Amino acid sequence: MSNRSENVVQVAVGVIVQTDQTAAYPTEQVLICWRDAALHQGNRYEFPGGKVETHETPQQALHRELLEEINIEVQQVVRAQQLHFTYPEKIVCLHIFKVSSFLGQPQGQQKQAVRWVDKTHLDQYRFPDANRPILRMVMLPDQYVISRPPEPDQTLSQWIHWHAQHVPQQAWLYVRNGQLDAQAYQQAIVQLHQLRPDLNLMAMSAHVESLQAVFSMLRGIHFSQHDLMAGRWEMALPESLYRIAACHDELSIKQANQVAVDAGLDAIVLSPLQASASHPEQAGMGWLAWQQLCALSTVPVYALGGVKPSDLHKVQQLGGFGVAGIRAFIPN
Repeated sequence: MSNRSENVVQVAVGVIVQTDQTAAYPTEQVLICWRDAALHQGNRYEFPGGKVETHETPQQALHRELLEEINIEVQQVVRAQQLHFTYPEKIVCLHIFKVSSFLGQPQGQQKQAVRWVDKTHLDQYRFPDANRPILRMVMLPDQYVISRPPEPDQTLSQWIHWHAQHVPQQAWLYVRNGQLDAQAYQQAIVQLHQLRPDLNLMAMSAHVESLQAVFSMLRGIHFSQHDLMAGRWEMALPESLYRIAACHDELSIKQANQVAVDAGLDAIVLSPLQASASHPEQAGMGWLAWQQLCALSTVPVYALGGVKPSDLHKVQQLGGFGVAGIRAFIPN
């Protein structure tokens, strides 16, 4: 979604990332630049970028601005989010992109300081107030893993231990099990956290009222489309918890966009793209329709339904942020 009216200042912003392979576990670093004291909310760090000219698309502006500002040539870019801010004299729309491949060595062309920072340490730096949603976006993974349904003869303990053994390290795992009541579901969260404290656990919104005692074990809450439309996102949650919502159509995406403004929503999972092993009866909307719906979202979009980790590049070319799935994402 975009607002290109004349009174809206369009700005392209690049979140530039690289992987530090020298660490014991490869970590993602993010480039930040020093913002001059003479500028609005100066004496802080920021992400590089600049104004979109009338003849440019936001992505074209990003390429130009990053070359002019820090002397790099963008090769691979991922559309992430849009943020609108209203000031007395103007409205600013930030088009946020994640840059994962580039040529050159970043250097401040206006002599501004630039530095690489481990993304988990960004909260130690001061940014303009408007950057808070961007800082949250930086932490989102490329792959969003959904737990497998229980097998017919599988106990809850066996289901929990299977996921503890097989889910990739440091994954974001949406713990989805509609067969469990609130107490059993809370037990599953506790045991998964004990067995695999490295996992970022997302919990079902259906049980959110009973999860207060385990909020510290969670990365966030995954809202079904039904709960998104019913307003369950309005309940008080710790600010640190991420909110991700399922969307299947234009109406739910518009609702998600509004929730992102009113209460904070970090991403959506848009499905079904294609038929999948878990839902073979659903034909899926297809790549073109998925791309058209994805373009309506102002928050990062994950593709779900018949996609594999190897589809990430194609999804990102179509405007998505990442891929989500069950069987293809958990190695046996």
